[in-house]
Amino acid sequence: MNFSSILRHLRVSKAPFSGKKAAIVAALLVAGSALAARAQQVLVHANVADDTVKTTFGPNRRYFGHVYLGYGLVAGPAGAALHHGPSSAEVRGGGRLKLRLNQALALNLDLGYAYRRYGLAQNGQKTIPTPALHQSENFGLHEVYSEASVRLNAGRRGNAVGSYLDLLAGGGWVAATSHTTEDDPGPGIGSVETTERGLPYLRRWTGSLGARLGMDRYALTARYRVSPAFGPSYSAWPELPHWLLGVEVGLF
Repeated sequence: MNFSSILRHLRVSKAPFSGKKAAIVAALLVAGSALAARAQQVLVHANVADDTVKTTFGPNRRYFGHVYLGYGLVAGPAGAALHHGPSSAEVRGGGRLKLRLNQALALNLDLGYAYRRYGLAQNGQKTIPTPALHQSENFGLHEVYSEASVRLNAGRRGNAVGSYLDLLAGGGWVAATSHTTEDDPGPGIGSVETTERGLPYLRRWTGSLGARLGMDRYALTARYRVSPAFGPSYSAWPELPHWLLGVEVGLF
């Protein structure tokens, strides 16, 4: 017997509607409501806020941040005799925050650390820091840098970095410097290495301009140091190369 039949029976019944009958009806109604509630199924479960709030962080969203690693070779003409290739190179690592203005334009701000090494050639043209020849000799610079860039995006893409050209301008503080020489002292001894730190002739503040051509996480980089390598008191010394050509890998 269902609830409709029960109620119909109560309406047609000639007996008075006693308190006992009222209690029975109330109990049956409560039980029926419970069964109906249990019979309902959740067809869709979703957070309405997730559907209405626009995502603002991602490779091609309003904001994007990631870390990266870079490697570059010192290049270009120089007055100082220098070993090119891996002997004169830079490694760097840092973090980048990107602000997208529109599909074609974005701004980047970098902060990072770089170690740059200049391998000095040992020949008759050597004059810095002294004409003395060694088995090997190099300058080392530890630099904390900041770099801003304007990004020109190319082509249509989804939520990906895509193809781009960055125009760079930056500066750095040389936190530590070193001058290392290695010599062969004589029979029975392999070599003697001497390191001088806190060099007074290397400039502490640097500035550079450059460009970065990339596709997603990979990029080619070119930077030109606009500041002299040596301080004002050593302006007569032959200059070190200004160019740094390399690659960069974004970690995201």
